[in-house]
Amino acid sequence: MTQPVNMARLHQAYADYHQQIFKDLPSTEHDESWPSPCEQGEPNKLNEIKWLAVERSPAGHLNDLARALETQFPDGLNGLYGDFFAGNIVAFIEGKQIELLQVWNEDDFERLQQNITGHILMKRRLKQPETVFIGLTEADDLLVSVDIATGQVGLEFVGKKQHHVLADSIAEFVEKLTVNYPI
Repeated sequence: MTQPVNMARLHQAYADYHQQIFKDLPSTEHDESWPSPCEQGEPNKLNEIKWLAVERSPAGHLNDLARALETQFPDGLNGLYGDFFAGNIVAFIEGKQIELLQVWNEDDFERLQQNITGHILMKRRLKQPETVFIGLTEADDLLVSVDIATGQVGLEFVGKKQHHVLADSIAEFVEKLTVNYPI
């Protein structure tokens, strides 16, 4: 039995943390040509827009992409990217800060699929285990990725194999994430 990815819990925790610490919703740079259903209000003087995760209906999925790449994505990848429109989430795991990539709008979901395709084709060309990147770290070339064969979430340098496992599944990874700065 597969464990569902609880993105609703993570999005709620992220919004609550921002309300508690910053007395406001999370925000990101505004681009009027790149609207999102998760935008809240108008851009501020710094051209930032507040956002709140919005459930997608119907949910997006990566099944067609998996078929096109002749692969099967690990459980949880659809939930990670397909259940909500939202800004990226800054979170922590094992004392490391990461930025968990999220889908801003339908066009962003299409762009994500193009990026996943490029990443997988690069891995094939390098004859490395295939991964899907799901986040960034503070280091410029260190990615958070999911190994397609095992479903494990780990760290990998661009162009290299995963070298450190953070969780055995996407669902476990999401449950391990915290949104408050670790003390």
